[in-house]
Amino acid sequence: MDIKSTDGAVLRTIEADSLVEADFYKMDLAGADFSGQDLARTRFYGCNLRGASFEGANCYKCDFQVADLTEANLRNSNLTWCNLLSTNFYDADLTGANLEWAHVKGTRYSKATKFPKGFKPGDLETRLLSQNQEPPETLEPAPPEEEKPKAAAAATKASDD
Repeated sequence: MDIKSTDGAVLRTIEADSLVEADFYKMDLAGADFSGQDLARTRFYGCNLRGASFEGANCYKCDFQVADLTEANLRNSNLTWCNLLSTNFYDADLTGANLEWAHVKGTRYSKATKFPKGFKPGDLETRLLSQNQEPPETLEPAPPEEEKPKAAAAATKASDD
């Protein structure tokens, strides 16, 4: 099966009849066209997906953790139960996307990012990038709560008292 770019060029060829449960761990898939594809439970962990199109794709339970979706087209995609932890949505278009039960902690976006109607990213622990701030070249997941430096944990405890 060929994975093509949005302009029709072949980016990669994979030995599979389906992309369901495929594993693209840390692959460079910038500009890939997954429009209308069934990608359920596919792993895009750490992938470069800049400018990729997922328009109308079924991404149910996909793992996009620390992926770079800068300027990606996710219009009308199904992102239900997706792992979007620390994902970069800088200038991405999520208009009409279904984000029900998606895990979005640490997600990054810009003022130009388009969200589904009624979606409030600030309520879900996402981080706004300023217009002059470039998205990081590589994204790493935030450390688990138990790995935070002890000084920071002590400061948090002191402020709670």
